[in-house]
Amino acid sequence: MIFGGVLERFPRLKFCFAHGGGFLPYQIGRLDHAARVRPECQGLPRRPHEYLRRMFYDTLTHSQESLRWLVGLVGSDHVLLASDYPYDMGEFEPVRFVEGAGLSPEALRNILGANAARLLRLPVPAAAA
Repeated sequence: MIFGGVLERFPRLKFCFAHGGGFLPYQIGRLDHAARVRPECQGLPRRPHEYLRRMFYDTLTHSQESLRWLVGLVGSDHVLLASDYPYDMGEFEPVRFVEGAGLSPEALRNILGANAARLLRLPVPAAAA
């Protein structure tokens, strides 16, 4: 999507990646490096890491440290609550998991509902505004 120019051609297109974004956010340095050294990866108008905040990521990391890192990388306004319920690899207390990650009150408001409301173009509840 990044190197193929999809995000440039469709700037309003939204993506939400499961499992904290999987490989993508944690290897963004490698993608930035590829854009510098690989001829087939050159020609983007911006570096790959600049596209991360154009996408959304869920909280299903199973690691509060990973969740904090993800929020620091992409911003709390691009992270959505997830559970993966009813599967055994799910987070059965997702709100408690996020609340226990040591995030700011603003980040908690965003992740626990405001982001989903904005993404789906629903009214953001006053408590989550």
